[in-house]
Amino acid sequence: MNRDADYIKRTRAGDLHAYAALVDKYQSMVFVLVRSVCRHAEDAQEVTQDVFLQAYKQLHTFRGAASFKTWLYRIAYNTAISHIRKVQSRERRAQDYREHAIHTSAQTIVQTPTYAEEEQDSNEQQRYEKLRSLVASLPPKERLLIELYYYKDLKIDEIAHICSLTPSNVKVSLFRIRQKLKAGMEREAITMNTKDKL
Repeated sequence: MNRDADYIKRTRAGDLHAYAALVDKYQSMVFVLVRSVCRHAEDAQEVTQDVFLQAYKQLHTFRGAASFKTWLYRIAYNTAISHIRKVQSRERRAQDYREHAIHTSAQTIVQTPTYAEEEQDSNEQQRYEKLRSLVASLPPKERLLIELYYYKDLKIDEIAHICSLTPSNVKVSLFRIRQKLKAGMEREAITMNTKDKL
């Protein structure tokens, strides 16, 4: 029996210390995932707490078909999306959430140069910032797919389970998101070239 299975069994038997051990183990991973959607760290902390509260309440439904981590990520995904919907309907300002860049996800898509010449370094930095902006402007579900695939390095099947999609849908969605980001980067390059010629 692995450690998670032992903690789950003990938690179901009423051992709150065992559940605290699960929270300690997964809290930072869940927070990073939730933070990729929530603009403010305080909101992300609140949603993370909600995730673990929901997981505790739903622990009796965990059957072990997927790993506990994947099961927990699914709860985090649904809780984060639900939070975004509530905030958007309450404040009617979805653009606030589009302004937040997913720094770590963008880093895995485009490597920032370290030994480039100044001008090239400046251009790379501009490209990197543009990509961060493009990723931040994606709808929340697309941002989460980027987070799960590029930053969390999850497999397609795990992402499909978390997001209630088929593996084919995940692949198609990731392809479309990459195409969208590529088109945005190309538009930016054309705009910059036009400015240079003026």
